[in-house]
Amino acid sequence: MGTVLGTVLLLASCTSTVTGSAGTVAAPPPSTSGVESGEPCALLSPAEAEYLGLAKEGEFTPGEPSQLSPPSCTWMPVDPDVDSLTIGLATDLPLVDYVDGVQPEETVEMGGLNWSRYLDPVGGESVCLLATELSETSFVTVVSSDFTTAEQACEVAKAAAPYVAARLPGGDPAPEATRPPSPLVDLDPCTLLTPEQTERLGLKPNGEPSDGGDEESVDCSWDPAVDPGASSLIITLYPSQGTLDSTDEPAEIIEASGWKWRLYPQPSGIKTACVAELDVTEHSSATIFGGHDERAKVCDTVMAAIPIVSAALPPA
Repeated sequence: MGTVLGTVLLLASCTSTVTGSAGTVAAPPPSTSGVESGEPCALLSPAEAEYLGLAKEGEFTPGEPSQLSPPSCTWMPVDPDVDSLTIGLATDLPLVDYVDGVQPEETVEMGGLNWSRYLDPVGGESVCLLATELSETSFVTVVSSDFTTAEQACEVAKAAAPYVAARLPGGDPAPEATRPPSPLVDLDPCTLLTPEQTERLGLKPNGEPSDGGDEESVDCSWDPAVDPGASSLIITLYPSQGTLDSTDEPAEIIEASGWKWRLYPQPSGIKTACVAELDVTEHSSATIFGGHDERAKVCDTVMAAIPIVSAALPPA
């Protein structure tokens, strides 16, 4: 595979565009099948993209024939644990030319079609390009990446392939793109601690909901009642987002009411802070944040709150 292709794949995996002088533009209106119209953004529905942890709408990038780069569409991740996805659709370019004659590393059947993986000479195993040939001059590519854990580079691409295949000739019907509702939906974090419990934790009785949170989270904070060295306690719920993968090992795993919390004293080098993270489901999570000016007490309130909050959460 040539250097040009490697650069194309690497950029497609790292940004919302592929190579070429033209920038991203609004996606063209979706058609019944993206193949007939050459619209890669029509190969994944908003519901399917959301199910995969991606933005509902992709960003269209025109092709660059001089660079052997077909039109593509990139969906950015909503969940920070998920990588972006780029789908390319070529209607006038042989796949063998696109990959510069290189043989695939493997070929697997997904969604009723054969998909071949081609290694990227720049990104190596960290970039996953899957391609299925439609004719001698047309093919579809699905690209994802993981530059932290190369073994996971294909997770998003392989999860998306059956949905893309459903819109291609010979593809099987798409799998169901729905998951059970998050147990955190409509749960108010301010109800997770009662006034009696906050008193035992050294906090003021009533929590204050956040008025500036993002769409993916909801939180509630309690100020310290007496101790001037203590920080506010903040409980944050993420109904549709998994926790961030930390590069640090947790100092402790705390089990309570069937839940397993990861405890991180001094996260990101903040010496007066402490945070506990919980995976509620694969796509929902919770955190408890607190701290103290005295390093020996930095996690005291967070650790004391964990069993109380755990008991108030839906059953594990």
